[in-house]
Amino acid sequence: MGVYSARPKTRRGARRTACVPRATPPYKIHLSKPVRESKVTVKIPRPLFLKIQAVVDGSGFNSPTDFIVFVLRDLMGEAEKQRPSQAAAPEYTTEELEEVKRKLKNLGYL
Repeated sequence: MGVYSARPKTRRGARRTACVPRATPPYKIHLSKPVRESKVTVKIPRPLFLKIQAVVDGSGFNSPTDFIVFVLRDLMGEAEKQRPSQAAAPEYTTEELEEVKRKLKNLGYL
């Protein structure tokens, strides 16, 4: 007759794990809405990062990321100012307006 132990046999030096139920694997979690992260990673060349870091060290920015976000926001603001607004109504010449009015009248709208 053999003696049975309540503990499972392990190899010498092997870690024993507690019998704790595992968490649900992520692929079994169902979300009603897709999860969106608020930030993304942008890769830049290391020499450029080192130059940015040197600028940040002597400035009021907390990190290279803060500096890069500031510069990109500034550039995007300038680009939006230079680009004509899509919401602005197109300007028509007097002849074009008369032509449209004539066509609408012929169709019975005016």
